[in-house]
This record gives sequence, structure tokens and C-alpha cells, in this order.
Amino acid sequence: MSNFPAGWFYVQSRCDHKMVLDVEWDSTKSAARIVAWPKKEKLNDNQASLWSYDGGYLINKNSGLGVLQNDRQIVQQKRKFLEGNNDQKWFYREDGYLYPRNDPNLVLDIRGNSLKPGAQVLLYNRKYEDNLNQLWDLVTVSTSTLSPTEQSQTDDEEDDYSFSNATYDL
Repeated sequence: MSNFPAGWFYVQSRCDHKMVLDVEWDSTKSAARIVAWPKKEKLNDNQASLWSYDGGYLINKNSGLGVLQNDRQIVQQKRKFLEGNNDQKWFYREDGYLYPRNDPNLVLDIRGNSLKPGAQVLLYNRKYEDNLNQLWDLVTVSTSTLSPTEQSQTDDEEDDYSFSNATYDL
């Protein structure tokens, strides 16, 4: 049920194709909110909008932190490698739902169907109709559409990235 692509990708809303999951204010701090934000033009400006999947965790490229449900709000947080950390592990269904391992009936949702930049992303009960604000596409980063400088930087980062920015709770 993971269905996540390898490498870096955007989590893009089907509601408005310019809105992607992003960390509020490009923060690298724990407890920063996850919001919906228009995808920026240049890859280097999108570090807080890029994600990877590692053993159940969604990891933000800019901060190295994972995504956590905190009550029903979605924030970034240090990864916990403990039993019972299912509030930090995620699944993606091909029909577009992204949900925490501990409750497949709660899914990522853009609050109030908002299309405003910075709209809150939270967990909400899965809807079966009128639900585009709950459906997501995982869009891989294609180096073929980048400038030579950006492509070189992406290639270097992919070779060298070892979650050096990541922090963990044990």
C-alpha cells in the first residue's frame, strides 16, 4: 500500500494543480505546520516542497524532518524509531488518498477546500464525494526539465544525501 516513488517528489493536490505540500515559512524547526502552497518555478526554491519516502516516513528535503499528525494537525517532527510510532508512518493509495498508518479513515485534507497559499493541511475523515481537497498525486522531480545548473545540483544532492539534516528521537 505504500506506492511511493523513489527519490524526491511533490505531493500535489488534485484540487488545484499548483498547490503542493510545503512546510510553513520553509521552516526547519520541529512542529512547523504543513500547508498547501503553489509550486515554485525553480527547483532550488522548492526545497520545503520536496519529499521522499523512507521506511514509512515522509521526509522533507529542506529540514530532514518527518511528517507527524499532532491531534489532527499535520506538522514536521523528528522521526521516532520506536514501536507505536504509527502516527509518523504514511501510506498512499493509487486513488489519491494519503493517510497515517494508525488510521486509514483519516486522510490528508486541505482545510475548507481552500485554494489560498498557506492553507492548513490536516487530517479529516475520508469523504467519498466532493473530495478533491483530499486527493493527492505524487509527482517525481524530473531532471530533464531543469536548467543545467539545477540538474547538476540535483544530481550532486542525490548522490550525497544521507539524511545528514535528519534528527531522530530514540
